[in-house]
Amino acid sequence: MNIALVEDQAAEQERIGRIIKEYASENHMNIELNIFNNSESFLKDYRSLKYTVIFMDIYMDGMTGIEAAGQIRTVDNDTLIIFLTTSEDHALSAFDVHAYHYIIKPASDEKLRASLFKVLGEISDIQSVNVKKLVIASDGTDISIPYHSIKYVSSNRNYVQIVSKEESEYHPRMTFSEICGILCKDKRFLRINRGILINMDYITNFSDTCELEGGHIFPVNVRERKNLNQIRKNYIFSKLHGKYDNGGIKP
Repeated sequence: MNIALVEDQAAEQERIGRIIKEYASENHMNIELNIFNNSESFLKDYRSLKYTVIFMDIYMDGMTGIEAAGQIRTVDNDTLIIFLTTSEDHALSAFDVHAYHYIIKPASDEKLRASLFKVLGEISDIQSVNVKKLVIASDGTDISIPYHSIKYVSSNRNYVQIVSKEESEYHPRMTFSEICGILCKDKRFLRINRGILINMDYITNFSDTCELEGGHIFPVNVRERKNLNQIRKNYIFSKLHGKYDNGGIKP
């Protein structure tokens, strides 16, 4: 699990970081923690879906945590944002950027530990129970690919190819129709043309062609273009209102 901590006070960085690492150690979890001193340095490093959860102070010099969260939400509705703040005045603003939690500071080590452990435990439970995975046989080995990591599936006369968000390629011993039969039960996947199935979470532009993150461009079925675009819009609307599960974590 990749975690970001955006906090401008060195003492709080050390304290919060220590408690997060204690949780990882006590629960035998592999956590990578990246710490940033301000919103600006964090946003320079940030890219969509890089972090499972972001712990972010609201009151910082320069850009506030609320402003930074607003920028994040323009490109990423999945990352969980947990605000750390000394005041409840920003609760409504936190709701507007779909904050997952709101932890009030200052707090004793015991109270902060309890709050952080509760949040991290909820996230771990969601991930372990609800993450959907596609199990394929590839090169003689069974591989489990989380649905949210699948960017697209394509087919030609010779083979089927699955490409992940990390740009890894898999060539399963399954037909394109078999894969579509499994993935299309999940609302995020859309068949836009013959032999092309895409994950709508990765769309950057949709018109005569469908463009995905990473520069992938595919033709859209001409006759079905209007209907396909409406399905995409409905998915975006429903996802923003929390109606669709996204790999076990709702926006």
